[in-house]
Amino acid sequence: MFGFAIRRSNQRHASVCLATAMTLFAAKLTVAAPFVPARDAHCVAFSNDGSLVATGISGLSNEEFPPRPHPNPRKCAVVQVWSNESGKRLQRFETFGDLTQVAFSADNQFVAASRLFVTSDKLQLNEVRVWNIETGKSAFLFDRCHAFSFSPHGNAIALASQHRCVVYDLTSGEKLKQFPGFAGALSLQYAPDGQRLLGVVATDDGFELRLCDVADPTIQASSSAEDEPFYTAKFSPDGNILVSGHPNGSVLLWDANSLTPIQRLQFSGRGLQHPFFSPDGSTLGTGDQATGDVVFWDLNGGKEIARYTFEKGAFHTYHARKPDERITPEKDPARFVFSPDGGSFLSAPHGGILRDVVTGQDTRRFGD
Repeated sequence: MFGFAIRRSNQRHASVCLATAMTLFAAKLTVAAPFVPARDAHCVAFSNDGSLVATGISGLSNEEFPPRPHPNPRKCAVVQVWSNESGKRLQRFETFGDLTQVAFSADNQFVAASRLFVTSDKLQLNEVRVWNIETGKSAFLFDRCHAFSFSPHGNAIALASQHRCVVYDLTSGEKLKQFPGFAGALSLQYAPDGQRLLGVVATDDGFELRLCDVADPTIQASSSAEDEPFYTAKFSPDGNILVSGHPNGSVLLWDANSLTPIQRLQFSGRGLQHPFFSPDGSTLGTGDQATGDVVFWDLNGGKEIARYTFEKGAFHTYHARKPDERITPEKDPARFVFSPDGGSFLSAPHGGILRDVVTGQDTRRFGD
């Protein structure tokens, strides 16, 4: 079920020595501070116009009930909004649990994050929360939801819980439509034109893609099933191709209308792959969730064009799982994305690094 709420002498000699010691200690701290590493982000996002960046860092609760963010700011989960031009932090929101996605609404009014969390007695407290960027206040809270996608046009948001998939209007708070075939979807993605909705769904046969028209909630197409769980599926900018990321360095390209596979790309990475298209659709990036390595692939020429590694590419999760649980979406957060101009890409290590695609040079870091 869904629930939502619109819810900073000798004495003189001793004094001189103390002052000198304090000055030296302060100087030492000043020198050391820049080398204190920022916590790794678990998910990153650009606004559509490129003016804003969001970073989401997973973290702990206070281990009480009802749970709240950990009292230590360095241990709690946090969603932050930054100015891309100045690097200045504009907003900071504390939460807890594993963050799997952050995203901006089409008009830059809202930023949303999805989190996974389970209490010590196995109570699931997943949620999607939407904040108003200007006021810094929580605007909507969607209880028990674990996946979402903002519509690229207007203020609509699609949400998936264990038993439902619903679209809400963020202006009025009105429930607009239900999508029965997407109930329990592991992830959701609007097409660039906003006319179709894509979901990754677990079935008795495996894990498949499902597609429907927004105007008609019935399933229009389903893909063949993959044996291993996967969580990321994205449209190319022109909406004609889909890409999905899989374990063991595998990426699949699909026809976006029929959901038939076109090509499987095999990368040298050993982990679950998180793919992302360049804004013009000519380049496919894929990030390895095990190592953080990012590879860029020229889709026109069919060649690898760049490969980058990060000092702190790996990350750890907080969500407690049984050893035999197969579905672990917290292991595939949205850690990699192209900038809207296509010249840079944002990666989550060190709180968030903006790196030039061609040269590999770091151009900005968004610290915790």
